[in-house]
Amino acid sequence: MSAKNKISCKQDGSPFSPLFDDIYFDTASGFDQSNQVFIEGNDIERKLMAAVKPFTIAETGFGTGLNFLLTLKLYQQLSTSKLLAPLTFISTEKYPLTAEQLKMALACLPVLAEVSSQLTEQYQQAGVNDHAEDTIILKFFNNSVTLVLMLGDSTVALSKLKASEYGLIDAWYLDGFTPSKNPQMWQYSLFEQIARLSKVQASLSTFTISGKVRRSLTKVGFRLNKIKTNGQKKEILTGKFQQSNNNNAGYKIRPTIAKPQQVSIIGGGIASACAAYMLTKNGIKVTLYCKDSQVAQGASNNDIAVIYPLIHQKKDPISAFYQKAFNYAVDFYHDLLEQGYHFDHDWCGLLDVSYKESLEIRQKHFEQGKVWPASLIVSVDKNKASLLAGIKLDNGGLFYPKAGWIAPRELVAQLFAAAKKTNRLRVETNHQISEINQLNDKSWQLVSHNKITTAGVVIICGGAEAIPLNIMKYLPLNPVRGQVTTVKSNSTISALKTVICHKGYLTPVHKKTHCIGATFDKNNLDIQSHDTDDAYNISMLARCLPSLNSWQIDDVIRSKARLRCTTPDHIPLVGAMPDVAAHRQSYAHLSKDKNWRYQQPAPCIDNLYVLTGLGARGLCSAPLLAEILKDDLCGTPYSIDNDMLFNLAPNRFVIRELIKNK
Repeated sequence: MSAKNKISCKQDGSPFSPLFDDIYFDTASGFDQSNQVFIEGNDIERKLMAAVKPFTIAETGFGTGLNFLLTLKLYQQLSTSKLLAPLTFISTEKYPLTAEQLKMALACLPVLAEVSSQLTEQYQQAGVNDHAEDTIILKFFNNSVTLVLMLGDSTVALSKLKASEYGLIDAWYLDGFTPSKNPQMWQYSLFEQIARLSKVQASLSTFTISGKVRRSLTKVGFRLNKIKTNGQKKEILTGKFQQSNNNNAGYKIRPTIAKPQQVSIIGGGIASACAAYMLTKNGIKVTLYCKDSQVAQGASNNDIAVIYPLIHQKKDPISAFYQKAFNYAVDFYHDLLEQGYHFDHDWCGLLDVSYKESLEIRQKHFEQGKVWPASLIVSVDKNKASLLAGIKLDNGGLFYPKAGWIAPRELVAQLFAAAKKTNRLRVETNHQISEINQLNDKSWQLVSHNKITTAGVVIICGGAEAIPLNIMKYLPLNPVRGQVTTVKSNSTISALKTVICHKGYLTPVHKKTHCIGATFDKNNLDIQSHDTDDAYNISMLARCLPSLNSWQIDDVIRSKARLRCTTPDHIPLVGAMPDVAAHRQSYAHLSKDKNWRYQQPAPCIDNLYVLTGLGARGLCSAPLLAEILKDDLCGTPYSIDNDMLFNLAPNRFVIRELIKNK
């Protein structure tokens, strides 16, 4: 045995390496910390339970085998309640311990005795030693778990690994002695191999939060997050492999940006409120410019707004996004309420009534397709529909049990209040930005009627009112006018317990009133309310659901007309503003071959972001969009996959036009 591989035990029993002047693990907390960093940091328990195909974990720095044993023990525990998919655990080690050293090191962890004995027995039989430069394969639990121990330098070992041999990696344990004591391992070439072997969305966790390591991981395509811990290490690093050019579609890669200390937001509605809330909660100062004397004077000014997802019969990109956004929004608003912020609301469910034959056919397709979970949408007959609604209905329909209504003006005010509580939000009202221009240093000049200000990073969250801004000409946005009618309740309809949707919608009683909506007038910028539109809303309800026709124009208390901001594909926009001219030049060959490989990331206008195009479902989509915006600016992992991310990207329209050769 070479002297360089000798280990000793410190007084507390911790195995110590003289070569790296460091312990392998701390007997007092090493077990818990390794479990927290690698098992919990990669969400291994959930992933093993959900896996239907062989699952692969890879590790740098096998050491004493602690991380493998923790994973093996977890696999053993989970397999008592479910047949798990096979697990392959690949690990590298340049300085392997002898069997005797391994036994000595693991002796101080009796909680792992059962699995460690299986490891040390096979380890000794394999004759692992520090002179071997080979791959040792060990099997556990009737071949359900395979340990592939690659001896030698991590980068060299991984470079020999073929992706087809054990499959791409699902999760990475980046272990090994700290970069300051083992710089030879933590080289950029190592991270290139990690990227080469990773599945899209592969997770990663490590003890180190070294700036060099973070920059290298970001460069090869990982999105990273610092996590606070209660252990000896106060922070750890987790990440996901999400923004790599390995897929040869560089235009799907979002630009990276150093986390800004401050940003400026243009807008004052639900999109701006969610963005300000999310960014201030994550340490970014926000200055908000609102054109009105108060926030929430645009589409967010309605008395009541309905919240439910747009779901089609098949799981297309639109439905997939709104399913994700809706579930996220419901949790987001519940969390806000639990924090003590109040806004009128009712999660009373929503009934989309099948009031005509084509809708009855659609309802049957939903029943037969069984694409969506019952917790999201379920088909009900007219008896069940009447029971849910609390009033007699002549038709069944599709019921959204988690949907309901919210008072948007109150919600927006509470989101801004929560953001202000961080002391990172400043709101400038009566400040209409009419023009923005980029300066030589890539910052922005914001021009309003009474002054000129500058900003480092600008986020345009305004809805239809922001369309006339000079910089917004690059985006295919359209205004759609909608008028909502508020009517007084009566004995016929006051028992209504759920939101009713037909060609419009009707809300349950709130403060002795109901809301009926809404008109849909494209390219109409008039925000004055009109009696003719109130009459239209009432007559539309009467035509679709005659049994609920209990109002006349004299029953109208008030009405409001506001503008929605829509996109051609009915999906919102969030992300960096594309440089359209550079897109057309860089990706020109897409017009001849839509599969042409590009590794160049999407060219975007520096320090300019948008969150807009929310249409009629801003309450549903704004929270998730704000989280994505936060991830854009902070470099943290996205909660959605790359396909959905591109479906939300502002540059998607440019790419589609190139592919269509327009």
